[in-house]
Amino acid sequence: MHHRSRSGSFLDPRTFLLLLLIANVITFSQMSLWIEMGWIVFVDSMILLSGIYKMAVKWILLFCILLLLQYIVLPASPEIIATIFVILVNYSIRMFPCLMIGSFMMREISLRQFVLAMRKLHFSEKLIISLSVTIRYFPAIKEEIYHIKDAMSLRKIKSSKKLEAMLVPLMMSAAATAEELSAAAVTRGIENPIKKTSLLTLKLNFNDYACCVIGCLFLVGTFILK
Repeated sequence: MHHRSRSGSFLDPRTFLLLLLIANVITFSQMSLWIEMGWIVFVDSMILLSGIYKMAVKWILLFCILLLLQYIVLPASPEIIATIFVILVNYSIRMFPCLMIGSFMMREISLRQFVLAMRKLHFSEKLIISLSVTIRYFPAIKEEIYHIKDAMSLRKIKSSKKLEAMLVPLMMSAAATAEELSAAAVTRGIENPIKKTSLLTLKLNFNDYACCVIGCLFLVGTFILK
């Protein structure tokens, strides 16, 4: 499980979608910490094998910190502090499998690969258009935030006014960004009803089959230990 597919990613986008579905089932169907910990180790191993070492270390450290908070720090904390943070920490741990595989998928595959995978799986074109615009939206907003921060630094805005200086232009640009991305998608012919072609080739390889089998084993284990 070390070679990459022709598309350049460690796994085929369809495999990522299956693993994301399995992660959601594990998150909302089981109460066993061991299943969740095993899944975290499995996904972290995939990230390591794909060569994204920094991301793998960050995720495993964050999970260890959350476990430390839930089982050691919060039980020893005053009741009011434990009450405030226990729900946040608990739900963070519960959602961790989905967040982990989701971030790995976004890092590994491009929007073109994702759209092609959805078309191969016969998703509705309306859903494909909505998702493709949404996926482009968040990076655009993130870039806009960086521009606003740079502008605030140049103008030396006081700390007391930074929140207002950030939110007002961000809210004004959010709607405009959505319209621009929608117009760009239409210009590129994404709404054209004829069958689309692509220079990309998606093909399942050993990595995909191995990860699908392991993911299905986790799924079976989830229902057995439920």
